[in-house]
Amino acid sequence: MSTLVQRSLAYIKVGLDFFILHSGRPNILGLVTNDTCNLHCIDCRVANVSNETMNMKQVESILDRYRAKGVRMLYLTGGEPYLWRDGRHRLPDIVRLAHDKGYLRVHVYTNGTLPLSNAPDFTWISVDGIGSTFEKIRGIPLERVLRNARGFEGRYAIIFTINTVNYETIRESLACLADELPGTGTMFFFHTPYYGIDELYLSQAQRENAVDTLLACKKDGFPVLNSRTALSAYLSGNAKTPLCDSWIVHATGEYRCCRVEGDPDICKDCGYSSGYEIAQARRWRPGAIRTLLRTH
Repeated sequence: MSTLVQRSLAYIKVGLDFFILHSGRPNILGLVTNDTCNLHCIDCRVANVSNETMNMKQVESILDRYRAKGVRMLYLTGGEPYLWRDGRHRLPDIVRLAHDKGYLRVHVYTNGTLPLSNAPDFTWISVDGIGSTFEKIRGIPLERVLRNARGFEGRYAIIFTINTVNYETIRESLACLADELPGTGTMFFFHTPYYGIDELYLSQAQRENAVDTLLACKKDGFPVLNSRTALSAYLSGNAKTPLCDSWIVHATGEYRCCRVEGDPDICKDCGYSSGYEIAQARRWRPGAIRTLLRTH
């Protein structure tokens, strides 16, 4: 059987399980290669929480185990995954290994401060504002990210996490990013209070304001990747979390959906927009399906 036929059958199998069967088997693997990060963003709750780093042998074992369970989608995250090292091995080696083992799509989440590789199928670059807002959140000038991304030839999109520092800058940030980092568009997440309500957490009124702005920007033609139905689900708290077929694997443990698996207080305030898109796509909402197709 040719490689093309094998891949086509694998896509069909994943599609059936994802959209129709809802078997609960793992479909998505989030692999935390390392917690280390070169930034200290004020809204991040996972970077540098430990010094644990996987070696290549551990990575291969995890890939084999989840491949045997049926997983075909891999997300590499951290920390900052481009800091990952194991001897001569670097992040692109994990991407190639995953492809060789039959993973259909490999995504990487990065802060964009280090040289980017074309090896991943899709790259998510975190940019939470422009100008002084970006510097307040990230601690560095935006230009450092722009230098890397301007010459990047791979497929990518921006992740913009909305919080109390930047929620009033959405439109101006979109206008700038659409020009400087066009890519596929921008996906907006919302600050999740992993350790209790904090100063970055949006009130209900601020959330409604932010969503209204996003919907207006979509209407005006800005490249907002969030679907209307998923944004409405976010406001109503209809997340359908945790995602039973999405697993996070860290050097210290394995978790369903995220590292605070099943905490009801966090789930109800979850700002992970991809989860809302997945839930709405499974209900056959066209906008959410389009979002998933554009970013895979």
